[in-house]
Amino acid sequence: MKRKMIGAAAAYMAGLFFASFFSNIPFLVILSLILAAALLIGRKYGFKAGDYVMLAVFFVSAVSVFGIYTEVRYRPAAEMDGREGSFRGEVTEVYRYSGNNSSYILEGRINGDIAAKISFYGGELEADRGDMITIGSCQFAKPSKDYLFDSESYYRSDGVFLTAVNAKDVTAEAFRSRKLRRLISSYREQIIFDFGVALGGDSGDLLAGMVFGEKRGMDYNVKTAVYRCGIGHVLAVSGLHVSVAVLVLMLILKRCRVNKYISFAVMEVLLLFLTAMANYPVSAIRAAVMMNFLYGARLFRRQNDTFNSLAGAALLICLVSPYAIYDEGFLMSLAGTFGIGVAAPCMTKEMPRDTFPQRAAVSFVTMLCTTVCVFPLSLLYFDETSLISPLTNVLLVPLCSFSMIIGLLYALTGGVVDILFIAKLINDAVLRISDAAARLRITHFSAGSSYVMYGLIICAVMVVFAFAVFRSRRFTVAAVSAAAVFMFVTAGLIRMEHNDRLIVAVLGRGNNAAVVINDRGAVTVADLSGHYRSAEYVRKYLTRSGIERVDTILLSNRAESAYASYLGAFEFTDTGNWLAEGESAPREPYSELQYMGEDGFSIESRSCTISLAEGTLTISGRDGEVVIEKSGKDGAESSGITVVYGKAAAETAPDNVIYTDKGNNFEIWLSDNGSFDIRRL
Repeated sequence: MKRKMIGAAAAYMAGLFFASFFSNIPFLVILSLILAAALLIGRKYGFKAGDYVMLAVFFVSAVSVFGIYTEVRYRPAAEMDGREGSFRGEVTEVYRYSGNNSSYILEGRINGDIAAKISFYGGELEADRGDMITIGSCQFAKPSKDYLFDSESYYRSDGVFLTAVNAKDVTAEAFRSRKLRRLISSYREQIIFDFGVALGGDSGDLLAGMVFGEKRGMDYNVKTAVYRCGIGHVLAVSGLHVSVAVLVLMLILKRCRVNKYISFAVMEVLLLFLTAMANYPVSAIRAAVMMNFLYGARLFRRQNDTFNSLAGAALLICLVSPYAIYDEGFLMSLAGTFGIGVAAPCMTKEMPRDTFPQRAAVSFVTMLCTTVCVFPLSLLYFDETSLISPLTNVLLVPLCSFSMIIGLLYALTGGVVDILFIAKLINDAVLRISDAAARLRITHFSAGSSYVMYGLIICAVMVVFAFAVFRSRRFTVAAVSAAAVFMFVTAGLIRMEHNDRLIVAVLGRGNNAAVVINDRGAVTVADLSGHYRSAEYVRKYLTRSGIERVDTILLSNRAESAYASYLGAFEFTDTGNWLAEGESAPREPYSELQYMGEDGFSIESRSCTISLAEGTLTISGRDGEVVIEKSGKDGAESSGITVVYGKAAAETAPDNVIYTDKGNNFEIWLSDNGSFDIRRL
């Protein structure tokens, strides 16, 4: 094996995936295919016995390291799930919200014994990084894994395995340690504030995302537009940001004829600054490690290879943090870097570059390779992905890079170099283009089913295998094209199946419920509880299902508040009639909302009648009947299915009664023979 670093990193990461997902059958199948492909490729390239031994050692080492980390760090903390206890720990992260509330990441000990990192949300304690927080008593729980957001996986990648709820006797002590980190955080917040003042809301948020990877303050619809446009990666500090910043720095130092060793030291300072200001995301750490490999090789007159550097960075990160494989940013960063640094040079090696159109074609193919590499992961993590990213990356990323440099100059000089008005012009143009593109159906794609996503990952493995075996660019293009055909045909068939059935999706959490009825392509949304977050559940379901139009929206409780929530959530969704229970005269800004009276009302869909009365929703037609009502109501007997949201009134229930507190967010598929299937989302 010529490049042992690549083999070692691949074997180690395969071991981590095996150790973490071995109970997930689809992932286990995919991993088995990868291992089989690796063995076949090894035979083709003449691997020796020592090479196989090395791969086995790194694979087994990864499984062992993951298992030890799980037993020593994760399991003792996870066993406290559902138990009560005390906690004392240091504040490592703090996020402040409106309403005088804050969330904290605390690193310390449970009951003075078990080392753990936990999250805690509560009132403002005026605590900052380095301070100590003591919780006299609380209940520990694993971060929730909800349809809306999988916080369990999100926090696990950062080593946070528990959250404290029902906390009592909470006190904070000002230790004022981590002074440098506190100073960096304060400076970062000040620069972000300056961006907002100078550029305005959305434009300032975009610049904060491009410079610091800060997306918390960004409007959801703005983020959706940017991601649908295919340039969402500019909002995560990774290879693009680090490469652009270091390239500009090195050009300046070279012009000033600065010694190469001093230049390397200055670069290190810049990398530390960028990583710290972005709050140490693993994608930025990966990019910084690779940049050290690149310029370190030049410094010591060694040959640098992008694939080796990528493998080395991945191996180093996973050695230090085995749970990094749960971090979607890390995996997306690896895939994107592989696409732009390994796949693209291989596919464009023989393309001419003499004229501007030829160079533009090379850039387009480079972006296309990157898009292909991240495509399956984009669908897996973000529900939908852009179809125009190769084009928009060629046209818009240079503009975004220029705007980012302006923001970095402002941050690095403490506002002395202030040309933020140029960044505003650029960002406003980018946002207008992104918004227009996001409203076009052809610019983005959603899988509609997890089977499509798993199929795409398997196709990606097969493409890599085919290229490694045959070493043919033409064959690789054919394999990628076949995967694309599979994706579109399978997604089309799934949508045809959706549009040929009556499907009732019950969404929400706890005492809140919203319902999406897809009656053979005619879509009705019914909100029964009026909670502002119900609109977010509906938006996610529509995005995942590829639904672009809602024909009717029915509102039951707190109609005007719910109307405002859905209006914001449906920014990129065509809507028809807005109907509500109750009596009220039309008034601005709710003039589109029609009140249908206190006694309830019904509408006719394609194959069923949908009735809403006193917060109870009834869907009845030739395929059967579904009744959705709040717990505690004395509802009418139903010959079909009854869904009760809120706290269950009984421990057991008849086969045709479903309590949502036993498991929220599911679809009911009805058939014309009177049968039904329940599918968890």
